Amino acid sequence: MQPLLTRAGYQELTVRPRTVYADRTRPALVEGFTRDTFIAMVASVREDALAAGLSTPVDWDRGIADLHRTAYEDGTFHYTFFKAVAVNPPSASA
Repeated sequence: MQPLLTRAGYQELTVRPRTVYADRTRPALVEGFTRDTFIAMVASVREDALAAGLSTPVDWDRGIADLHRTAYEDGTFHYTFFKAVAVNPPSASA
């Protein structure tokens, strides 16, 4: 991420990992992130992924079922994304 933002002209970059972990001890995260955000986001691109030949319907459905399994009583979900903070300097023509 840092090289991409640098090439785009951003300065004073800070990039840090952010982790989401959810299990039965964190029911709000299980519902709000695992089910309502992550699984919903992945499920929403099913037709596009199938049309692009990235998966078969059977494999896709099995993958979505596996994702749902992470939200069961004995499941766990872990995801890492990155947060970047940077300064967008004024353009030379400003």
